[in-house]
Amino acid sequence: MGTRIRIEFVDEGVSAVAELDERAAPKTCAAVLGALPQSGDAHHATYSGSEIAFILDRDLGIGLENATSKVIPGDLAYTRFEGGVMYGVPESFSELAWFYDRDATPSMADGPVPMNIIGTFVEGFAAFAEVCRAMRRSGVKPVRITVEE
Repeated sequence: MGTRIRIEFVDEGVSAVAELDERAAPKTCAAVLGALPQSGDAHHATYSGSEIAFILDRDLGIGLENATSKVIPGDLAYTRFEGGVMYGVPESFSELAWFYDRDATPSMADGPVPMNIIGTFVEGFAAFAEVCRAMRRSGVKPVRITVEE
């Protein structure tokens, strides 16, 4: 069993646990684990369909590893955008993203972007996905991301 992280929608008291795939994405998983815990606002991705994004409080500087734009519901992913390279991204940043339905394709304004698949939700995903789905209309929600002990 791999390392697990919990993502909680704070106001709703709803959370899900993802198991990291440290064999497929060792550098990315190590960097993400080193940046946890984190708290802040998650938002519904504008261009990506059924994706929720959480911008980390620091740029982890990790490039592509185990990357794809062909995601499935329950995938947990990481990506980094280099500042000044893409329209609308003046500063570099790193984000976690999770996908809750079949219509997700991680994208920015110019089209699909690859994301490092770092894990899969293994516990509590059905109720968690319902909160994600509601975010299309309700907007940003505070989340807390922690390593499971």
